[in-house]
Amino acid sequence: MRQTYKIMATILLGGFLLTSCNDSFLDLNPKDKLTNESFWKTESDAQEFQNSIYRYLVQPENHTIMTDCYTDNAVPVHVGAEQGQLSAGTATSSCPHFRQLWTDAYSGIRRCLVFYQNIPNVQMDETARKRMTAEVKFLEAFFYSTLLKYMGGVPILDHPLGLNETIPARNTAEETYNYIIKLLDAAAPDLPMIRTGADRGKPSAGACYALKARVAFYQHQYDVAQEAAEKVMQSGSFHLYKNYGDLFQPAGENSDEIIFEREYMENAENSKQGSLIGLYFAPIILGGWEAVSPSQDIVDAYPCTDGKSITESPLYDPKNPFKNRDPRLAYSILWNGATIAGKTYKTNNLGDGNHTRTGYCMRKYINPDNDGINNYDWTNFIYIRYAEVLLTYAECRNELLSAPDQKVYDAVNAIRQRPSVDLPPLPAGLSKDEMRTAIRHERRLELAFEGIHLFDTRSYRTTEADVTKPVYGVRSDGTSFLVEKRKFNPDRDYLWAIPLVEIDLSKGTLKQNPNWD
Repeated sequence: MRQTYKIMATILLGGFLLTSCNDSFLDLNPKDKLTNESFWKTESDAQEFQNSIYRYLVQPENHTIMTDCYTDNAVPVHVGAEQGQLSAGTATSSCPHFRQLWTDAYSGIRRCLVFYQNIPNVQMDETARKRMTAEVKFLEAFFYSTLLKYMGGVPILDHPLGLNETIPARNTAEETYNYIIKLLDAAAPDLPMIRTGADRGKPSAGACYALKARVAFYQHQYDVAQEAAEKVMQSGSFHLYKNYGDLFQPAGENSDEIIFEREYMENAENSKQGSLIGLYFAPIILGGWEAVSPSQDIVDAYPCTDGKSITESPLYDPKNPFKNRDPRLAYSILWNGATIAGKTYKTNNLGDGNHTRTGYCMRKYINPDNDGINNYDWTNFIYIRYAEVLLTYAECRNELLSAPDQKVYDAVNAIRQRPSVDLPPLPAGLSKDEMRTAIRHERRLELAFEGIHLFDTRSYRTTEADVTKPVYGVRSDGTSFLVEKRKFNPDRDYLWAIPLVEIDLSKGTLKQNPNWD
């Protein structure tokens, strides 16, 4: 973790301006207030309050990485927990994951609105005021974009709700999308393209354009998404990091592939300052819960080093299936006999309720220097990176053309030919449909276990087909076995439910997503 961020993280996560009634700041004010006139005096006050907003960004563990378990990429180990119900298609609107996601997002939005109310009265440099306001507009857009991709259209608030004030009715998905774009367009001009030094981790103009590209892509606004992605690409500020594996380790945290991330402290004192990714997802031999079990389907999806699939390549050896494979497979997934932190991963306790269900474990983001999970993890979690921007640009441009041009090829091939991956370029002469298939496949592999694939499949409307494929795993002797067959209700499961408790508290103003109880 960068030393320069420690001061910011201490303010942000150390207990100042958070939601607990034990927080010293809130103890000085009425419980339905976040602040009062005694606080908003100086630029330092404004910065401290702004820092408190970051803690409400969508959780990397349950609500981002874990979402790959609701696709063909993986299944959860703990089938009796909420993630097991979501994966199996048996969750109800009372699922705690729904409430947690909603509460975090609207807690962040509320703080953005409080910031807007008070920042005009602070004695400070006008340029700094505009920059800080733009940063908060990006955060507000990020919160709404999270809600939109999980739940569809949601209420857009124009003021902090009072203690007994009922939340208004939901806006449509189109209205929510338009509001997000409005926020990002307003924020970008007042921000630098990339943040450096002590400001790394704060929103940038590049982050505004990249988030705009993602949101527009998911709404099938391909021209808007392509234009936004192109602004990131043409800025020259962002580049692919040479080592794919190190990108998700502390060694890669200064990479200019990273556009927006959640930052953590080294030697953290609690789970607000440090990450729980290692605890959740590291293998048992490192002290983790290995909560995600990658599927045989995604393992088989990685090509051989000649760029051909395992069914086509002469390099593929069924007796040694991990040899001569796309290097991203080994960077992302552990298999029986693989090593990490000087230890050998074994699948002798396959499917016992605590170990892998498929014979595989997630490796991406697992820090071998935290063997034993005796400390909170300090690897930053990347929400948006340049590789996603390139793939979004390529896919959107391909959709807008009758056939892919060289710009489409260049964007995809840059990722395939990253020095640590070094796959051959895509074959020339692909049709529009063939290129679409190739890009979607590339997105699945490149962005695995980063909280992207579920929303890609929702956008493509392929989640049903992906989830209902039988899930297979492999035993330590190499034999295949059926792990699970899952259900998916296409009339319901393309959106998560609005939390039942929020429906009840709204006194009829909030309407539930279709076919949720």
